[in-house]
Amino acid sequence: MNGMLPVRFQGAPSVFREYLTAREIAELAASRGGDGFPATERGVRTHAEKRGWNGLPEHLSRWRNADAKGGRPSREYHISLLPDYLRTAMAATDMQASIVRQHQAEQALDQRKVDALRAAALPAARRAVMLARAEILRSIEGYAIAHQQTRAWGIASFLEAQADWVARQATERRRDTGMPLTGREIATLARRLVLTSDDGFQLSPDLLEAANDRARSPELSERTLWRWFQARDERGILALAPIPPKQADPIPQAFFDFMAYYAIPSKPSIANAHRKWLDDVEARQGVQLMPLTLSQVTRILRDRLNNIEKNVGREGILTLRARMSYVTRTTDDMWPTTVYTADGKTFDAEVADPVSGKPMRPEITSVLDVATRRCVGYAVSRKENVIAVTEALRRSCSTHGICAIFYTDRGAGYKNKRFDDDRFGGLMARLGITKMHALPYNSQAKGIIERFNHVWNDLAKRMPTYMGCDMDKEAKKAIHQETRREIKEFRVARRLPSWAEFIAAVEKTINDYNARPHTGLPRFEDPETGRQRHMTPNEAWALHVQNGFEPVMIDPEEMDDLFRPHEIRTTRRALVEWNTNEYYHPDLEAYHGEKVAVGYDLHQADRVWVREFDVEEGQPGKLICVAEFGGNAQRYIPLTAEQKALEDRNRAALKRLDRRRTDKLAELDAPLLEQQAVEIADFVDITPRAAEPLMLAVDNSDPSAAPAQRRVFRSDEELAAWALQHPGELTPNQIRVLRDCIANSTARKVLEMAGIDTEALRILLRAAA
Repeated sequence: MNGMLPVRFQGAPSVFREYLTAREIAELAASRGGDGFPATERGVRTHAEKRGWNGLPEHLSRWRNADAKGGRPSREYHISLLPDYLRTAMAATDMQASIVRQHQAEQALDQRKVDALRAAALPAARRAVMLARAEILRSIEGYAIAHQQTRAWGIASFLEAQADWVARQATERRRDTGMPLTGREIATLARRLVLTSDDGFQLSPDLLEAANDRARSPELSERTLWRWFQARDERGILALAPIPPKQADPIPQAFFDFMAYYAIPSKPSIANAHRKWLDDVEARQGVQLMPLTLSQVTRILRDRLNNIEKNVGREGILTLRARMSYVTRTTDDMWPTTVYTADGKTFDAEVADPVSGKPMRPEITSVLDVATRRCVGYAVSRKENVIAVTEALRRSCSTHGICAIFYTDRGAGYKNKRFDDDRFGGLMARLGITKMHALPYNSQAKGIIERFNHVWNDLAKRMPTYMGCDMDKEAKKAIHQETRREIKEFRVARRLPSWAEFIAAVEKTINDYNARPHTGLPRFEDPETGRQRHMTPNEAWALHVQNGFEPVMIDPEEMDDLFRPHEIRTTRRALVEWNTNEYYHPDLEAYHGEKVAVGYDLHQADRVWVREFDVEEGQPGKLICVAEFGGNAQRYIPLTAEQKALEDRNRAALKRLDRRRTDKLAELDAPLLEQQAVEIADFVDITPRAAEPLMLAVDNSDPSAAPAQRRVFRSDEELAAWALQHPGELTPNQIRVLRDCIANSTARKVLEMAGIDTEALRILLRAAA
């Protein structure tokens, strides 16, 4: 044996060959090109005789039985007698054959899976016919194998059993109608039927009828059975399914041309789009497709297209998704603080701006815990930005714990460097929070927070300044004009909620929501009423705490520093600069010209926190000092980020007003103004003097001696001073002029510089109204 053992290849059982005949050895040697070993069957036999292989023991040389009937046995030899290179070649050949067999088996398995999927996708009627035919073929093969016969014998036996069953049916019908039966017919009634018996084909007549598929007679012919066998052997069981009926004609290409006029966002009617299409077809040059009639396009839209296809182009992706399937994500096995989700909502009612007092629609940023649906934090601002989101997240983490995942949309308030910077100072990295974003145009993925935003719609509808789409147009216009008129005259509006009132309403709304049953939470038996109801977010949170949940809270000493943004700055002569402000501390002298990390508070500008900057790790290091505003500061008053934004906005508004004023002055016609000359009465100087009350020249003569003259004032300051002394003598025109002066910030400043008490004048005008 030369120590040679048979090798088995993994994954292919019994693919090796231990014994080879002279012919097989010659074919193997010929495939290798000879190499000195005989490559013919005769040469191999001669080689075996010379080497004495025929006289070796049974385990090395033996006789093989003939493969065919009448053939002669042949001598076969063990592979250990062959040269090493032939054994290696045979092993390679067997390995290749094993791989081929394995690949074919995998292909057959994959094909069976595909066939199973296709069979499952068939309509119920076609699938029933296919299974009935397959059952008949399996029954015929099983019957033939049980009797050790061929398939042809099985088919012949089936046809004979089917004929006996047909004859039995005819005899039973004669008997049931009362007709006389012959002795032979009576004998057939007592004989068992091979077609339906347990030791026969075990087939029911209903199965034959189902397999025939709409044929008048349930009998199967020999040709049909052979055709079924051939189709199944060549193409699998799916080939037994009946051919489907004629498919509907394809939709004409002209219909897709029509859809270019119908599938547009303006949503024209079918008739309007069809008429426009016909007009364009007539105006075109060259050969055109034959247009469809209005009834044809209407029928195709109604019968051939589904509800989504007929609305593609007429509706956007967000609206179309409301018609499509969706996946519901469960939170039953989730702990609180695992996922926080946040979103901003523009409030649909106007409130008073906390700085200017003018009407505005604030932005509310809400943060919800996904597991309990509890609102854990909020922030109110002029718009959704990183400052508002940071404040909402700070409130959430400080009161309820740090979340593991922060799930938001892709707005600028959530996707920015201040949040995402992993290299330096990113808020998510410092808190250890993993941020996830929903896909664009996929608000359904944020259904929890989107549904919560409806509480702000309810709050807005309870305010008199509601401006939503449900508000009556006349009432909306009336309240809009009323608030603008009162603010212009008195700087406040009676029905415009103040900022403090709005914040109080927001907090009350959140508390009411957290204490109200939520349909997304489990049901339980209310201990007070004994009835089943859904949990409230507060109860769901308390239940988790009772079961052992402990939030990851923030150390109060680290609270401010964790939520404080940092920026890289270079120190210069003990100064650092941030937001055009300069901050000074003597400890920064040792860091002159070096980069440091400057931490700042979004709402505080009088100081910054300066830390060392670790260049290798890219993170803030130890605290150097708390630099104060001062030194070589560019401003006498520290400027916060919010104040700077307000001033920038107001400067831009003033520039626009200056341009408009210049344009209006250029349009004035000077000659027309000169024609409106009036007599100016002599009045005393009304400029206020120290420690002397402001007095006007008064004519003490008898009023009956001369007729009254219309008072004319040289300036608005004179009119205002006189109005304060004679409040009961103001005319409507004078009241209107003074109201315009009070409403205009520049004119109001001029009055104050002239010593006029503008607040007393405002009270006087309000009483006169």
